[in-house]
Amino acid sequence: MDSLLTQLHENLENLEKSRGDRVEIESIKRLIRDRLPAVDTARVLPHRKTPAGKTKVLHMNYMHSDTSKTTEIECLRFFAKTLAQLELRLEIVTDEGCREEIERELSQSVYQALDYGVVISQNPVSKWAEDSVEYLQNGQMAVLQPFDNELLEWAMTVGRKERWQGKMSPSLLEEILRDDHLWILLGVRVNELRTGLELERAARLQGQHVGHLRAYIEGGNMITGEDATGQPIILVGKDAIATTAHMYQLTPDEAKTVIAEDFGLDSIDRVIAVEQPGKFHLDMGMLFLGHGKVIVNDSKAALNDAVEMAEMVPSETMAKTATKLTLQCSLEDDAAQDLRLAGLEVRREKLENDVFYNFFNGEFVQGGDGLNYYITNGSFKDTQETFEALMVKELQVVEKVFFSPQPVAQKSLQERGGVGCRLKGSSL
Repeated sequence: MDSLLTQLHENLENLEKSRGDRVEIESIKRLIRDRLPAVDTARVLPHRKTPAGKTKVLHMNYMHSDTSKTTEIECLRFFAKTLAQLELRLEIVTDEGCREEIERELSQSVYQALDYGVVISQNPVSKWAEDSVEYLQNGQMAVLQPFDNELLEWAMTVGRKERWQGKMSPSLLEEILRDDHLWILLGVRVNELRTGLELERAARLQGQHVGHLRAYIEGGNMITGEDATGQPIILVGKDAIATTAHMYQLTPDEAKTVIAEDFGLDSIDRVIAVEQPGKFHLDMGMLFLGHGKVIVNDSKAALNDAVEMAEMVPSETMAKTATKLTLQCSLEDDAAQDLRLAGLEVRREKLENDVFYNFFNGEFVQGGDGLNYYITNGSFKDTQETFEALMVKELQVVEKVFFSPQPVAQKSLQERGGVGCRLKGSSL
């Protein structure tokens, strides 16, 4: 985010707090709108995350961490073995300090069939490859530009306050918005890590053109797919719409227009704003199956159990768990309603349970045999079997589901991200 835009927002805030001259306030708002950059993405659609995307390449970021080194290397091993089996390519972005570690691991005979490449960035990158970039259908990329952290968090919080008021008491709402890390985390971590800048530098060194996302959309909060007729649509979390609108003093429809322009959509009706389903990103609570069909999480049974437990064993912890699930269920219902109003077919399933499992968070790919597969977070054997039966036998969406090792999945989910956060698909 450029320094002038930040300064304009500071001036606007001061004038509004002091109830300054309305003409001057409107003048600053116009100046802010004028700071919206021009389109530089060639107006090309992002790679689709549905099976219709026919994902052939998966991108991951590898970082060294003393506290989670085992998780990082185990994720690399799982991705490499799975992609070798499926005859897909793995692209790895890392820094110079991790190059030897990666090459040593992948030189083993078990990975002999793996097609992979390693790109070196100047600085360490975030492990969450999904969130800082969109790979476009023309083979180029568009990266997320950094914003002022305080302004970004404020804008997202205001958006949630406007949407969520009436769901609870004002005092509880203030607590939820103040302590988002204890309730529903704000999706701003990618901004803090500045990974988009590192990806842009690395791509330009290879002679690639790099575009920029003008809206603040962390990748997991945008899911590109198609409606029942096969026409492209993009699901975007309402956090992203509200934040972008505030950043450039736009209406929500104008913010959707920005997204439609960047990705070459002919109507803002193809940009579908969806409430966060009790999660910081859409891909943690819904699964776009393609052709207008979406699964949205259903926590009602968990809420009923929590309410019953709170009545049987009264405590502050039990009461808070029930309250949190009440909010989550309400937001899941809102998300489902947003999708239905947009003409999509919605199915409700309980496919996540905090750190124990999350099957929403994964990647559809097309194997070398031309069949579709799904790669996601592992869990307990019976839970995996139930989900695979849903995807393979009942819905007939994929041929097989590949699950990451359960202990690794649980550790990764404890860090608030899973397989779908660590991988980003493309077709080239």
